[in-house]
Amino acid sequence: MWVFEELWKIRVPPKITIFAWRLLKERLQTKTNLRRRRVAINDTLCPFCGNFEENEAHVFFLCDRILSLWWESMTWVNIHGAFPQKPWQHFSQHAFCLPNRIRDNRWRSWWLALTWTVWQHRNKIIFSNDTFDGNKLMEDAIFTLWTWLKSFEKEFAFPYSYWSSNIASGFAFSGG
Repeated sequence: MWVFEELWKIRVPPKITIFAWRLLKERLQTKTNLRRRRVAINDTLCPFCGNFEENEAHVFFLCDRILSLWWESMTWVNIHGAFPQKPWQHFSQHAFCLPNRIRDNRWRSWWLALTWTVWQHRNKIIFSNDTFDGNKLMEDAIFTLWTWLKSFEKEFAFPYSYWSSNIASGFAFSGG
């Protein structure tokens, strides 16, 4: 599938690419997938909202608590539209539906940073009895993206304090 070709081109740590590959193939160990593999699961509900079964589409893109984070990030680059249900469709929307002024590697990396951070927060809730904090999740995703860009883009020179408070300009060609 062509989305996988694009995925492997993104400059992020390899474990993130592997995580995303599993997400796009809907092969992560979500509660739905574990139950499908006949693993006994007591609670199959989303750890964020507790209202719907935990599958890739819900936990990463459709849960009300997570969906608001995607909408916020779309405002940074002034993109509007509906979100698809399938993970590979969601990724392709972030990978190919960009205005010309947007730095595509950074925007694709953002998709990876946010999904990775969602997964990390989900695991903290399930395995460490943590609580959901959307602001912390967004801050962690922004910091994660900043560390990747600092490591993988030679021209990226934003200090974190500037990057986190002017994130929209970091995605634009005219902004840095």
